[in-house]
Amino acid sequence: MQNKISILYYIKRTKPNSNGQVPIYSRITVDGKRFEISANRFIEPSKWSSEGNKMKGQSEEARSINSYLDILKGKVNDAQKELIHNNIPVNIDTIKNKVIGVE
Repeated sequence: MQNKISILYYIKRTKPNSNGQVPIYSRITVDGKRFEISANRFIEPSKWSSEGNKMKGQSEEARSINSYLDILKGKVNDAQKELIHNNIPVNIDTIKNKVIGVE
């Protein structure tokens, strides 16, 4: 059985830090159930592209953050592959535990 997994990145405009930057969050959805986790990165709201789910531009900061988000996406895909390989059911709880590092 194939599980539908999607990953969305977004910023939380309601939680700016003292520098006016907002946190980037990741929403992982597995078969309609979801959980959110912080990406531990902050950016200025004007530099975020909601359409692309990434930071705008070609600056070093943008390349670094976008690369980090790609790595997080790969981590979720690797977790799914490992669960399938080990014949463990792929659901929201097993993916969440793999992503955050809980055994």
